[in-house]
Amino acid sequence: MRVSFVIKNMLFLCMFYMGSNILHAQEKGLIEFGNLPDSMIVFTSPRPLITDNSETLKYSSFWSIELLFSGNGFGAGCSYSKHLSPTLSLTALLGITGNRNSDELEYIDPMTGRTFIPNKVNSLYSFPLTIGMQKRLFQESLSESFRPFIGAGLGYSMILQVPYDQNGFEPDRRTLAHGRPAGYLSIGSAFGSEGRTSLSALIRYYYIPFSGNGIDSIKDLPMNDFGGLFIALGIAFGN
Repeated sequence: MRVSFVIKNMLFLCMFYMGSNILHAQEKGLIEFGNLPDSMIVFTSPRPLITDNSETLKYSSFWSIELLFSGNGFGAGCSYSKHLSPTLSLTALLGITGNRNSDELEYIDPMTGRTFIPNKVNSLYSFPLTIGMQKRLFQESLSESFRPFIGAGLGYSMILQVPYDQNGFEPDRRTLAHGRPAGYLSIGSAFGSEGRTSLSALIRYYYIPFSGNGIDSIKDLPMNDFGGLFIALGIAFGN
């Protein structure tokens, strides 16, 4: 009886030991299975699925047209700009402006109703064509909707001398064209997001010297500088 009792106890202990090892092995297997890497294959897109809208609206070049206002009256201009970097552009600029003495006042002939300027002998126009650089300022601290800049350029200007037809017929006079060096400095800002269209306002000073005796606009009052200070309002179109 004692032998059988001892054998039963030994069998019970062996079964308990084996069972605990099996349960421990299963628990360990579950832990190891949980640590296995996911077998799903993840594909990486070769390009961003969501693009930055501000980047897509930026263009490498743009055209612009301008209205010019000065003491000489109204003018117009157009330009082409090419970005060399996010803050630096190469700009080709063509302007068309009138030139006159500040005291040129029109009068009306009460007999004929015709307007005229006393003692005026020439109508003068300048066409400065320049190539320059434009530098954007404070890019890191200001928003994209306000982009101040400075610019400078050098080139050549054609000055057109048109005889003023005071009496209605002057057969001995003809239109002349003169070429002179030109340069400018400008400061201003562009407004709105830099995309297909944006607006600009700036101040530009042209320097167009005319050496020698100059050209008379009013008789005996020659002009020797065909530049001056201009206010320009423009609109640009992305290219």
